[in-house]
Amino acid sequence: AAPTRLVRNRQRIRQGQLQRKVQQLQEELHGLRLKRQRLRLTEKTNTSPWAVVSEIFRLLETSFHSPWHMTSVEEMMKHAETRQSLRVLQKSFTHDESMGSVTGTNALLEQLRRYALYFSDPQIQLKRVESMAPGVLTASARLSVTVSEFTLRCVFPHLESTNSSDADAAADEYRVLREKLLGQRLSCSCEMTLLLDGESDRVVRLETSINLVESLFRVLGSPGDVVDVLQQALMTPECLVGDVNAA
Repeated sequence: AAPTRLVRNRQRIRQGQLQRKVQQLQEELHGLRLKRQRLRLTEKTNTSPWAVVSEIFRLLETSFHSPWHMTSVEEMMKHAETRQSLRVLQKSFTHDESMGSVTGTNALLEQLRRYALYFSDPQIQLKRVESMAPGVLTASARLSVTVSEFTLRCVFPHLESTNSSDADAAADEYRVLREKLLGQRLSCSCEMTLLLDGESDRVVRLETSINLVESLFRVLGSPGDVVDVLQQALMTPECLVGDVNAA
């Protein structure tokens, strides 16, 4: 019996040693994978910043032309053109690129999805691309969108009527604004600034600016009305739309 117990003890010891060795190897492999990923994300990209801008606008146009593809980020990823653009962009962006208060590719895609769904017939036209300084590239474009009922619900919910009875219609302070906005085509100048990492030339930050004030003033004709439309809008100064915390 004693030799049997000795053999079993040796087997348990050996088994424990093997398990620890396997765990050590797994940890080393994980470390090597992380190191490889860091190297891949910091190595100099072969894609020029000018080509990155072109690919961003290609992705915008593809998404805007096919809004039925935009029901979710997962649905967007099912389509070949979107995946192709994202492959190029992921090689050209750092892993934690940011846009305003959101970070990461999925958050950026979510914003693109919202623009495609919340506004009717969105179209964007690239006007020019300029190098403003080393590591800073600016693209100027014109964004055209149509205001729909869905736009009011998702971007300007404070303008929606809360009462439906005729007696309450007189108290509906935003009724005139809704009537002025619904169906209007807004043509907005917009600017996109890419901030590049000095060593890798990858995009570390994407800043956007959409001049919605100018286009709203053309439609509404009053600075006060523009303020009423924008002051409670679900749109941040960085032009992020909807509930950003859910992005």
